[in-house]
Amino acid sequence: MSSKSSGGGKAASGAGGAKDVKVRKVLLLIGGKYHSWAGCAEIISNVLRRSGRYEVTVTDDRSVLAGALGDYDALALYCQGGEMTDEQEKHVTEFIRGGGALIGLHSANTAFTNSSAFVKLLGSAFDHHPHEHQDVHVKITDPEHPVTVRLGDFDIHDELYVLKDLADDVEVLAETRYQGRPLPVAYVRTEGKGRVFYCSLGHSEKQFRHPHLRKLLLHGADWACGIEPAEAEIGCGLLGYGGAFNMGRTHGGCINSTPGLKTVAACDTDAQRCEAAEQELPGISTYTDLDKMLKDDSVDLIVNILPHNLHAATALKCLRAGKHVVLEKPFCVTLAEADEMIAAADKAGVMLTCYHNRRWDGDYMTFRRLIEEGVIGEVFEISCGQVGYKRPGDWWRSDKDISGGNFYDWGAHFVDWVLGIIPEPVEWVQGFFHKKAWMHVTNEDHTQAIVRFAGGKLADVAISSLSAAPRPRWRILGTRGAIVDDRSVERGCKLYTYSDGNIVVSEVKYDQSRWEEFYSNVADHLLRGDELVVTPEQSRRVIGVLAAAGLSSESGTPVKPACEQ
Repeated sequence: MSSKSSGGGKAASGAGGAKDVKVRKVLLLIGGKYHSWAGCAEIISNVLRRSGRYEVTVTDDRSVLAGALGDYDALALYCQGGEMTDEQEKHVTEFIRGGGALIGLHSANTAFTNSSAFVKLLGSAFDHHPHEHQDVHVKITDPEHPVTVRLGDFDIHDELYVLKDLADDVEVLAETRYQGRPLPVAYVRTEGKGRVFYCSLGHSEKQFRHPHLRKLLLHGADWACGIEPAEAEIGCGLLGYGGAFNMGRTHGGCINSTPGLKTVAACDTDAQRCEAAEQELPGISTYTDLDKMLKDDSVDLIVNILPHNLHAATALKCLRAGKHVVLEKPFCVTLAEADEMIAAADKAGVMLTCYHNRRWDGDYMTFRRLIEEGVIGEVFEISCGQVGYKRPGDWWRSDKDISGGNFYDWGAHFVDWVLGIIPEPVEWVQGFFHKKAWMHVTNEDHTQAIVRFAGGKLADVAISSLSAAPRPRWRILGTRGAIVDDRSVERGCKLYTYSDGNIVVSEVKYDQSRWEEFYSNVADHLLRGDELVVTPEQSRRVIGVLAAAGLSSESGTPVKPACEQ
């Protein structure tokens, strides 16, 4: 059974996460040629610090290697070139052999190559790299190692290092193929009482923004510093096993494919659905009463898949019983419900999150990557939504009293996406909700919200079953270009950029969706203490915007979301 962690973005100190929560002190040495040392150091430091497990001191003064390294738990090297003196070699070697950690990143094996002792200590030296950066497919060779568990294969565009003088005792954790042969990308080794982690990736800030490289860096540092993840399996219970979209089976399968998580129970008031759960997820216990499932000590976490209006009341019961909770989106229906759930999670010291798995949709990840790389400049306006002209189905999702309204389904996804792209506070929301044609259901036919952010940035989000004419699913305007998805590019979008006085239009294929990353993060949060990607506070903001849109439509005036006050 897992330990408990806080409802916020970071595991509470001393509760949940890794076995050893002592904060490690890291000395990060940077400097040399060819790389953006300061910019990369800032990202590296933030990755380590935000975990709550590290303090980081950054320096470009190499004389520190001849000083008191004993003040630190780890020496991290993101530097290039230069020579190591005999005194520095002695201090570094003694530090590692005595139990210190050595974390080598990218160009670290191009530094101090005059010292054969250092090359042996790090485990490799730089031989050469291709003239151009490469599309690198990183294959995890040991998916059960603490560094790479739940990481998964990934792709990155980077400067590929070909290594030489590879130590015989390195344990390769990730590799790629180059010129028909396997090429190590990340490895570990031991030296005396010390541990060494090296990763050849990370030429610039662009690469260090890659979520998988950041995760590899953090967990590599954890291993080198002797921070072990908790040896536990999180037992998960599914609350609701309805047939809609096979949600119960989908969640159960995703959980079971995530190391450290296991579906052990399901609860549904319909006995036939319990039977279906037993057939589709063999070996689980089933219940028709939530109170009985909450008494099951094998259940540490509840995945709440019930209709929207039932989220808050049942989640509160689970949280007060000391269970972690994952809520299907939307988080809830009202801001008051969100506040009550967050307070309950904090009081119980358990995790609370929302299944915003579509943050890992290929299209959205592609948009975020292009924006973070500065391809279209600063985003100042977004138009997006899911529109069409179609009679709604006659089921609970079309019932406003149960669903919260038309805006609470896909609208929850789009608002979450928009808030992820535009970080500024929301100043006001103007809602335009219409009920014109589909009278057999109580949801609105057409819902639209204009969201104004601080500084004048704007988002226009529409969810409609009354739009006979299409509009682009996404139009993102930036100061140097734009992104448009009007469904004219198969599994991709149009990219507009400005060059030499002309607008250049190109096509960009979407990255591969990675929904499994949601539960991987949940496991890393509970077992290692990693930051929670989807925090309850973020999910609360989504509800605040959705609710403000409805209030604005009723009043006919803009409304400042209560979550922003």
